[in-house]
Amino acid sequence: MTSAPPAKVQTGIPGLDALLGGGFPEGKVVLLVGEPGTGKTVFASQFLMWGLETKQRAIFVGMNELKSRYLSEMKGLRIDFSSHEKDGRFSFVDATSIRRIPEQASVGRIPVGGRELGLVNLVDTIQEAVAKSHPSRIAVDSISDLIFRFPSMEERRPAVLDIVEALQETGATCLITGEITSTGPDRDLQPEEYLSEGVIQLKTLAKGVRSIQVLKMRGSKVDTKPRPYVITDSGLQVLATEEIY
Repeated sequence: MTSAPPAKVQTGIPGLDALLGGGFPEGKVVLLVGEPGTGKTVFASQFLMWGLETKQRAIFVGMNELKSRYLSEMKGLRIDFSSHEKDGRFSFVDATSIRRIPEQASVGRIPVGGRELGLVNLVDTIQEAVAKSHPSRIAVDSISDLIFRFPSMEERRPAVLDIVEALQETGATCLITGEITSTGPDRDLQPEEYLSEGVIQLKTLAKGVRSIQVLKMRGSKVDTKPRPYVITDSGLQVLATEEIY
């Protein structure tokens, strides 16, 4: 007896669902990786907005930007969260302080490892926000500053696993973003790529051409060829039938 294929959640990125066979697997954690400037935050915001426009609840966990700056930047791309925030369906969780915790921190007078404290605080922050709003979609942007504090694979894997498991337990469809230092075929894969249900990579190629590639999506038949994408004044758009030259 074969199991039923996982339900799909539309991403809200024009052209992307055609590569994914319908969208992200519902209730799973997907990782979006790319170099700086490839549009990861915009991608995550479009993913949330699509859910909000279909009457879902959504949380954005911002680890790099303050709320006012983030909302202003997204509004400039016609991704306006203000009305959804007013009716209680969108929540911005400011997690910028977590990545600024020093390597050696303290709880009261007790010294603790700053990176471990940051990880615990992030998980607690996500769980508290979820308990308040019960979202269908969550985006965490970006986990890199936190997990890069764990330099060895032996340390980094359990740290990433804690984050992924915390998100998985919410029941929401989750997107986490992360930086990668190289994009070549021989690059070392990071633990977050193994532990996530799916991995999508954004790249900027020669002459400003942008490339999106679905590296994996468990339980789904996907198009794994690199495809071009553009960032317009209303966000990302994937050119799903075009080739990269």
